[in-house]
Amino acid sequence: MLKDEINTNKTKSEYLGSQERSKLLWSLRSDFAWAGKKIPESVEIEGEEYRLRDMVRELGEKELLNLDETAEIRALIPKLKERAKADEELLETEELTKAEAEALYEEAAGLLRAAMELKDKLEGKGGEKGVDEFKKMLNTQRVVDEKGFQQLLKSLK
Repeated sequence: MLKDEINTNKTKSEYLGSQERSKLLWSLRSDFAWAGKKIPESVEIEGEEYRLRDMVRELGEKELLNLDETAEIRALIPKLKERAKADEELLETEELTKAEAEALYEEAAGLLRAAMELKDKLEGKGGEKGVDEFKKMLNTQRVVDEKGFQQLLKSLK
């Protein structure tokens, strides 16, 4: 069956528009696209299934990693990033419905989040705590910016 025949029942409004596509791609390419996103329950890469959410949780509970775990994480991180990049390319080039595009975006952002959590674990950082620290840093900067803005307004009077 041809692709056109399959999609004849879908209306034009169900498909992703160029503006919506650009918005999703911009968001996905931002430095902190992964912040607050859910790690996928599992992902299949190169024929192997990884129970990603459980893996990240279990590794987060451990103080120290053994050599096998460290090697597995080091091998998995580039695969997760590669898969996220493939999702991004599909999002950029394929004709997708809004639902398909959103699912690709969520998967890619979740994979980036998992890669970041695993990288943080390798580096001895707190993973999930890192997101909280980042939020605190942003809030502190907002307060500093607000105080500076108030000072500027006073000086203009």
